[in-house]
Amino acid sequence: MKAYDADHVFNVSLVSHGGAGKTSLVEAMLHAARAIARVGSVADGNATTDFDPDEVKRGMSVSLALAPLEWRENKVNLLDTPGYADFFGEVVEGLHVADGTIVVLDAVAGVQVGTEQVWRAADERQLPRIVWLNKMDRENADYDRVVDQLRERYGKRVVPVTVPIGREHGFRGVVELIGRRACIDGAEGPSGEFPTEIGEVVERQREMLVEAVCELDDDLLGQYLEGEEIGEEALRVALGAGVCGGALVPVLCGSATREIGIPCLLDGVVNLLPPAARAVPRLADGGTGITNGKLAALAFKTISDPYIGRLTYVRVYSGVLQSDSHAWNAAKARDERIGQLFVMRGKAQDAVQKIGTGDIGAVPKLAETSTGDTLTEKDEPVVLTRPVFPDTSYSASIHPKTRADVDKLSLALGRIMEEDPTLKICRESSTGEMIMSGLGESHVQIAAERLQRKYGVSVEVGLPKVAYRETISTSAKAQGRHVRQSGGHGQYGVCSLELEPMDRGGEFEFVDKVVGGVVPRQFIPAVEKGVREAMETGILGGFPVVDVRVSLFDGKYHPVDSSEAAFKMAGSLGFKQAMAEARPTLLEPVMHVEITVPDEFTGDVMGDLNGRRARVQGMNPAGGYTTIEAQAPQAELLRYATELRSMTQGRGIYSMSFSHYEEVPAHVAQKVIEERKKALAEAKA
Repeated sequence: MKAYDADHVFNVSLVSHGGAGKTSLVEAMLHAARAIARVGSVADGNATTDFDPDEVKRGMSVSLALAPLEWRENKVNLLDTPGYADFFGEVVEGLHVADGTIVVLDAVAGVQVGTEQVWRAADERQLPRIVWLNKMDRENADYDRVVDQLRERYGKRVVPVTVPIGREHGFRGVVELIGRRACIDGAEGPSGEFPTEIGEVVERQREMLVEAVCELDDDLLGQYLEGEEIGEEALRVALGAGVCGGALVPVLCGSATREIGIPCLLDGVVNLLPPAARAVPRLADGGTGITNGKLAALAFKTISDPYIGRLTYVRVYSGVLQSDSHAWNAAKARDERIGQLFVMRGKAQDAVQKIGTGDIGAVPKLAETSTGDTLTEKDEPVVLTRPVFPDTSYSASIHPKTRADVDKLSLALGRIMEEDPTLKICRESSTGEMIMSGLGESHVQIAAERLQRKYGVSVEVGLPKVAYRETISTSAKAQGRHVRQSGGHGQYGVCSLELEPMDRGGEFEFVDKVVGGVVPRQFIPAVEKGVREAMETGILGGFPVVDVRVSLFDGKYHPVDSSEAAFKMAGSLGFKQAMAEARPTLLEPVMHVEITVPDEFTGDVMGDLNGRRARVQGMNPAGGYTTIEAQAPQAELLRYATELRSMTQGRGIYSMSFSHYEEVPAHVAQKVIEERKKALAEAKA
């Protein structure tokens, strides 16, 4: 593939609700542009951009993939993203480096909850877009109904650019409205006359398009109002300007699997969406634009492989990235050795000498660079904005199966997180579990399978234990006394403590109120250390204690037998005695959830939330969907990702984040404490 300047490079992400057919569309576009000799399919496991073993196994995209093609003396970099909410981090990566996007809709299902999600994400990036109505050859496919849905949700800026010839199984082509030319099944582009029976439909839809375009241009509007015929070229130019400015969203239609309407879509990409030359790089310091023409390239995706090492996808915003050169990682202030550069098409690598401004390529074996870093020049460094990834909404515990797995787990987890910034790993101190958090159950399960497949680390995935905490309800005082006399050097430490409850989130505060030297200064830190150690295992169920203020106000010491160890033990004993008198209670983590479901499932979801001890904060119905905001205990949401999909036929999505800790109801707390004591007893046995 030859090199193109930025005026002829188009970076386009494909986004949709799951199952709309993005990967099949990419395959059809590659074939129409003669970038591939034969069309693969998702079902057969040989699609160009679904090459990962996890994708082949499941028959769906789980990772972002790149697929460049050439069309009418332009280069188009297609960024194929997953459609399922569990892998939305890949969508974020694709949208972050795209200059335009194709929103793919199933012409049978129409606008779905995932469509709304990716539309909002494109809005946040202010990306121009084209809508592609796919699967026009399927039973119950309805062009008019889906266009009406789009216009109802997104306004009159949604305008038809092609309309179908035939319906459902009789679908055989499309009509390009501006030129009134048909693109029939098997043709390479719009050329033939359209059937007379759809002439009225064509004229009505064309009138809608012309009116919307003319409203954006005063000269064209004047001609239109005077009844003059607007020239094709003027309409195309004005339409392109409207799309690039976000004032218009063109709708095209076709069938990816039958390759109908694909040339019209490719023409739409290069004629309506903005080229890479128009991109205005966003800098981390809030500035825009890079005027010196020196290198600025963003690493937006990392693939880690135990055999070939790390492969980093980069988008060059300014300057040229050369093979066998050096670049400066501005985020980490480190020099990077640039080896052989590649252009990727799926898993295929094509070696190139350089990646020019606006283009996308891959760099192998970078030592320091990770997703979000900027490669630039040391003498004039710039830092580009990083992708902002969604918070995790599902967590699972992972346990290595063998001793050998334990030894390899840390390195393997580091590599997995390099590839996927939406995965989080932490160890929960109160339960001792390793917790893997992601965007859904499938997301975490696939990550666990990759640990085995790529790095030979086997883990068991289970529900995490809830990280309960303990606190106090009232103030209390107690004396901690640790006195041991054994004839020789003894131990002597006495301290008086007062415990007071703090506001939620206050964690812990130690206050020194000692006067008169009753506890020497050198022993006060030991008292605090003893208190902190005692707080690690509360008196109810052995959970960590939080939101407590501890004041040391009195004590006694012995000039010979007192020591740090003695006062540490006294602090621990005093804390436990005072806590027993301060009405200890159990706390549980409460999560903030936002759930978006079709209106017909709102009642079911609300009823289910009530059964989960949830408090609904608000409801926002819009365009056939309702977003419910609620707070619910984490213990009630451990399997919510799976259960929501079951309730909503896979059409509901949600996000979840930690909100706060609050007291557990007495009947629930008793059960939790009993189970905890039983588990601790079994662990000791």
